[in-house]
Amino acid sequence: MMVDLFAYSPDAVTVVRTYQGKRFIYACNTAFYTMTGYTGNQLIGLELSSLPLDGNHPLWPIVDRLCASIALGNSDAFAESRVTLPKHSQLFGELHAKKMKASREAFILITIRDRSEHKWIEEMTYERDPIVSMLLTTAGTVTSMRSYRGPLSYDVLELSRMDSDQFVALPDRARVRNGLRRLLFSKESGEFKFTLQLFQDQFHVHSIVKPFYSGDGSFRCFAILVLSMEAVPGTETAEASAPPALPEDSGKAADVVADSSYKLRLLMLEKRVSVTQLAENTQISLTTISNIRNGKIKKPQRLTAQLIADELGVAPSDIWSSYK
Repeated sequence: MMVDLFAYSPDAVTVVRTYQGKRFIYACNTAFYTMTGYTGNQLIGLELSSLPLDGNHPLWPIVDRLCASIALGNSDAFAESRVTLPKHSQLFGELHAKKMKASREAFILITIRDRSEHKWIEEMTYERDPIVSMLLTTAGTVTSMRSYRGPLSYDVLELSRMDSDQFVALPDRARVRNGLRRLLFSKESGEFKFTLQLFQDQFHVHSIVKPFYSGDGSFRCFAILVLSMEAVPGTETAEASAPPALPEDSGKAADVVADSSYKLRLLMLEKRVSVTQLAENTQISLTTISNIRNGKIKKPQRLTAQLIADELGVAPSDIWSSYK
């Protein structure tokens, strides 16, 4: 029953069984095998200390340290690290260990979230000063859209519903599509210049794109940074003195301007503070920091907000308007 609970989880999960002072791989779900490239024959029933140490950042010592933290009495343990996979590819993962109990045996649930594309975006923002970042999924939809120089001027929900082809003006579509195919083959990043189509508006765009893959070699997504964005001459947007706004009846413009996650991302970028550094310096878990930064937690607890604000050298109200 315990294994059934996570077998079909989208997150990569493995269960470690502690028995007579030793730790063994008890079970893994499909997402774990896909993410890491390991197989059940390589893992199930084997002791952690006997598992292969692949590359410069092997996974199993990290898992072992998390389990050791649980053994010391902690109910949860977190880590954020680069991980080398069997084929010597790498991911940047958030790892979470949680204690479970079943009968007389002790089990530890290890969850791994692959944050490689988000880490790449974070590092590239320091080098390239982008306007917007986003992910392009295998389904051809845009997700995780983030603005760095100002609030997004369009309804993100509406943008996420569009097919990716609709973002590229018709004359440029075949060229962009072929360029993305070349990146899939080379597995390198590449720069694109094309005309961006946003509803009735058009922009000349310069972007950098990088493909990301799972440990089994399957394609996961493209990460995209928009480096420059200039309205096409002669369009309604180019003639306007202000950036294009949300439709008047959407009622979302004020919410976008006041978006606390945007303010936090901007402050972290200005201060050059990573998620890992902020978590370490405030002693707030990586998961909580990530959820606040990504907008999943709109209003953190007052102490959490104060610790984050102090670390960034501002008042909590500078990030969260509800704290006055």
